[in-house]
Amino acid sequence: MDLQNQVAIVTGAGQGMGRGIAEKLAQYGAAVVISGRTESKVRDTARIIEERGGKALAVAADISIVNDIVKMFDACGNSFGSPDILVANAGLSYTSKLLETTEEEYYKVYDINAKGTFFCLKEAGLRLKDGGRIVLISSSTTNSPKKGMCLYSSTKAAICMMAEVAAQELADRGITVNSVLPGLTVTPAMEEGALPEEFKQMVADNTPFGRLGTTEDVAEVVAFLCSRESKWINGRHITADGGCLC
Repeated sequence: MDLQNQVAIVTGAGQGMGRGIAEKLAQYGAAVVISGRTESKVRDTARIIEERGGKALAVAADISIVNDIVKMFDACGNSFGSPDILVANAGLSYTSKLLETTEEEYYKVYDINAKGTFFCLKEAGLRLKDGGRIVLISSSTTNSPKKGMCLYSSTKAAICMMAEVAAQELADRGITVNSVLPGLTVTPAMEEGALPEEFKQMVADNTPFGRLGTTEDVAEVVAFLCSRESKWINGRHITADGGCLC
């Protein structure tokens, strides 16, 4: 896949899956705007890419704030020109039982996962070059919801609907919009004990390959959807979970 002369914005790219996606797009030749809430982390991702000979720009932005989204796209335009690609990866993982979820928790999760993704998508629709690519990161929990996932999974399901509608609205400009639904993926946050070991083992045991996903696994799928070769895939949801049966 050749992304030479392409400009990409990746949100939530300061660590984990977002960092892996940004590194992969840069590996294929794209200049990448690295966006995230923590300035030190987005700078670290940009440094990694630049040390490997790629082009990157670190932009601290909180996608729950619409003005920050505008600032992110402005920074891209000023440094690299109009973007060709948006990967809306930023999101908040959250588990809470339905009967125990507070209004504060509701807004915390929806402001980032749903509102933030929506306005990133809107700004991309205004600014992307014709023939561009938009990839929204959803979750495999929209296919196989679990207890404690009502709040989180509903935001990720909303993202899928955003992709379907935007795919129709932006098609006349040759822009494709798709979503990727990762399964349980190894990230630094998960390795730090965010999930019980027995749950992670259960998921691995129910995957034909006998392991959890990696950021590399997901990044390759995203990179394909960002490429010219994916031009006939639009408004679709690609599950990247290794065929997990749970």
